Amino acid sequence: MTEWISKPQKDGATALIVRGKTIPRAVVQILQNRGYHDTKAIEGYFAPSLDQLHDPFLLGDMERAADRLIRAISNKERVLVHGDYDTDGITACAMIVSVLQHQGIEVEYYIPHRIEEGYGLSMSGVAYAQEKGCTLLITVDCGITALDEVSHARKCGIDVVITDHHKPPAELPRDCLIINPTRPDDPYPFKELAGIGVAFKLVQALFDKLQMPRESAHEYLDLVALGTVVDVVPLIDENRILVKHGLHRMLKSRNHGIRALLEETGLQKGVTAYHLGFVIGPRINACGRVSDARAALELLLTSDETKAARLAHMLSTDNKKRQAIEDQILKDAIVRVTEGRFDEDRVLVLADTAWHEGIVGIVASRMSDQFQKPTVLLTLKQTSAKGSARSVPGFDITDALRTCHDLLSRYGGHSQAAGLELDRSKIPELRRRLNEHAREFEPAVFEKKYTYDIELAFEDITKEVLHFLKYLEPTGVANPQPVFLGSGLEVVGVPRVVGSDHLKFALRSNDCAFEAIAYGKGQMILDIEVGKTRVDCLYSISEDSFFKKKKVVIKIKDIKKV
Repeated sequence: MTEWISKPQKDGATALIVRGKTIPRAVVQILQNRGYHDTKAIEGYFAPSLDQLHDPFLLGDMERAADRLIRAISNKERVLVHGDYDTDGITACAMIVSVLQHQGIEVEYYIPHRIEEGYGLSMSGVAYAQEKGCTLLITVDCGITALDEVSHARKCGIDVVITDHHKPPAELPRDCLIINPTRPDDPYPFKELAGIGVAFKLVQALFDKLQMPRESAHEYLDLVALGTVVDVVPLIDENRILVKHGLHRMLKSRNHGIRALLEETGLQKGVTAYHLGFVIGPRINACGRVSDARAALELLLTSDETKAARLAHMLSTDNKKRQAIEDQILKDAIVRVTEGRFDEDRVLVLADTAWHEGIVGIVASRMSDQFQKPTVLLTLKQTSAKGSARSVPGFDITDALRTCHDLLSRYGGHSQAAGLELDRSKIPELRRRLNEHAREFEPAVFEKKYTYDIELAFEDITKEVLHFLKYLEPTGVANPQPVFLGSGLEVVGVPRVVGSDHLKFALRSNDCAFEAIAYGKGQMILDIEVGKTRVDCLYSISEDSFFKKKKVVIKIKDIKKV
């Protein structure tokens, strides 16, 4: 049975008056549990200011990198910006290209093909820079592991500035400038920036050196918000500030590609972090997965509204293809696990010749969520295997792969996501070694569990609580949408199954009743007796509009009969 765990509770929470507004006790309790203990911290949480961003020059090599860009601007050098094929890399590339173009530089850009070249700074990218006569190469969201590629660029007379946020290897690229807050020797106070966040710090530093108004960099916060949310980094500290202000800019964006995506997805009236992560982001990622990511970059760089609309629609088409392929791989992988001999495995390692290399990462994420196990999915080629890994909280998948480095031809990533490549004959040994490493961890890491913020009775869901819950946005990793415990709730109304096995019904506590929906729980309808069945549940609160009137809907995360 799934375990429900309460987050550590801070004692003594009371309603709080901030700027003349009374924040309800329940909301104060949530924030104090998350580490915002006093009035100043809570005020800063609700109204994060761009003035709170850290000084970009605290990043190692930043001073020299900004000076190198200024020299390129002064000398009218040609610069290549080398990005990556995911949303983080594409948005970062679009931002740096736009910034340099506005400074009068001739800028080239290069996005590697996911299937043909794989992740990271590529030899083909260096060759392209040389072919175009570039004297400076700037990486975004990649480069920290590119020892050979940087060495080759330097031999070709090309200077290299790396901006990256991935974990650095023991040996770093030489004779280049490296901006990466995750370097062990880097003094930067916030280590969780996305790739575009690191690139944005370079823009801030450049504009400061050029004595441009600080607000000039803020024009790109729409791109920063998009790349940051989709890369699933913690939405705390600088990331939350950047995303909150980026979302405010989204509807008035000057970027034709952003506006075209909003129109294509019907989001012209409002955008949340959810929309970036689950509506817009997947379209940009799908382009790099099933076709060519350069189309997404062109969308974010074009000044032609007609072209932007065409490209945005093309991305939607690619996304539909991606969804169909993803569903088939997921179905195959689930059958493999449920019918195979994986019960004792703490890390799932699966491979198939038919699985699309560009989509196995998404499926690995869904598998790790469903089975509460780190998952490695690989596409088999003639002699090699290439794929992606996704993990569960408490298990660093990149560190796990590091223990198997002698089996891998290449790998890299974050604590929760990584890419890898190896000889296909070594897959059984990879599976054995990863599971051997996983057995050093407590079993609880690999058990399904839900965490909730506080217990909240229905009668305490007031207008004031609803109002301030909205100001917890943007929510995401490390700042999730609040989850509440409801106890002894009575099932009322007429339960029915809707959509894809979702149970829709109503719940009542004393005299308060709300509509509720439990996703994937349609089978429970057979166990419910209206007016008699009582349940405990974990839920979040949503407000849906119906004929211009808002109504509260309880969204069930998990449910148990009592």
